[in-house]
Amino acid sequence: MQSSEIRNQTELGRKAELFDALLIMLQEAGSRGNSSEAAYVISGVLENLSRDYPEVKGLAQSWTELANLESKMRGAA
Repeated sequence: MQSSEIRNQTELGRKAELFDALLIMLQEAGSRGNSSEAAYVISGVLENLSRDYPEVKGLAQSWTELANLESKMRGAA
């Protein structure tokens, strides 16, 4: 097997692991009672995933901002 084939298989495996983690995250978020709790689940999981998958770092930051905004809005109400 050539090194490029090994890299491709490694990258595919890595993407499959990320896909599985994102699927579990969405299932867990979907089981929450409201959108605020779901946003916290998503932001927390994405934050953890961003340590191993830098490609989700921007997404993690966006969801963290969204979860914080939701919290501030609920506090102001």
